[in-house]
Amino acid sequence: MFGSAVLEVAVGLIVCCGSIALIASSLQEAVASMLRWRASTLLQGIQDLLNRQLPLVLGIYNHALVNPRDNGAARSIDELSSRVTPSYIKPMDFAQALVDKLRAGSVDPVAIRQTIADIGDQQLRDCLLGLFDRASGDVSRFESAVAQWFDGAMDRVSGAYKRKAQLWTFIFGLLIAIAFNIDAHQVMTTLWHAALVGHGLPAWSEPKDVAQALGNINELPVGWGRLWALKEGKPDIFYEAMAWALPGWIITATATLFGAPFWFSLLEKLDGIRGTGGKPS
Repeated sequence: MFGSAVLEVAVGLIVCCGSIALIASSLQEAVASMLRWRASTLLQGIQDLLNRQLPLVLGIYNHALVNPRDNGAARSIDELSSRVTPSYIKPMDFAQALVDKLRAGSVDPVAIRQTIADIGDQQLRDCLLGLFDRASGDVSRFESAVAQWFDGAMDRVSGAYKRKAQLWTFIFGLLIAIAFNIDAHQVMTTLWHAALVGHGLPAWSEPKDVAQALGNINELPVGWGRLWALKEGKPDIFYEAMAWALPGWIITATATLFGAPFWFSLLEKLDGIRGTGGKPS
């Protein structure tokens, strides 16, 4: 197809890695949706941001701007966790909900400052007092400052969620690699042999006849067929082959961390190496 054995092997590896990455990321997203990982991570992040000040956390999550699907009657974090909570909160919605909680029904900015001064946690109290004083008592400016503070904190929460998602993507990728015996080294070796035979070049192990050469090309380099055959006849070689396959499984699982879009965009770029020029508009 490309006129080069190296490029054809590269395309085969990219398609293999991209397909596994797509399956692993889909499984990760399905599990994340069922277990509500995003919502629980966001709740944990807001608790950390507010230094576990329960009245403020509950006041924000019971606010209709933040959690319109709930009745706003949660009285504890456990009760809140058992309900449907949002997976994303707009910074300005968070700021307005927090200010409404601090306002406590009063429109006087002095009352807001007094409520902040009564917060038990010193670090949170100093932070909010600093934001309020720099806003010169202007509630709108204070809300904007709180929104920026929340936005910066959520960047760190997003990083924590991404690390968790990558860990589970790797685990799912490793399970897929083991379940279907997708050894990256074996896949590359098989594709390389097939590419050499297809181009009429001598492979490392010459087939005895044309039928064997065609059989080597048509045989998929994944699955447990050949290894199970070894287990029946030569069990010692089977366990040795399993040990050699482990690094290949890990490489396959590691490739899923790049994500399917990376691999398929790489395939698109590799297609341009043929030198056919850009597509006409």
